[in-house]
Amino acid sequence: MLGNRLPPFVREHYEHHEWRHASAILSQDFPDEWGDLLALLQELRLKKSWISVGGGNKSQLAAFVDGFLSRRGWIVSHAVV
Repeated sequence: MLGNRLPPFVREHYEHHEWRHASAILSQDFPDEWGDLLALLQELRLKKSWISVGGGNKSQLAAFVDGFLSRRGWIVSHAVV
């Protein structure tokens, strides 16, 4: 059950849904990445200024997510299928 895998803050502040046992797979097969995603959700505070700014390059929200994951060792990868 997804709700049992989420910390209280995430359960209380985000709408969450399970899809094809994704949380079971992530939490068991990729525990470090699962932990990073949960930490991201716990640290994220969406600011009005992030979404009221018009056009341009990368949004401040995207920059926050990228920076957070980059500091945890995530890298951009382009897969060719």
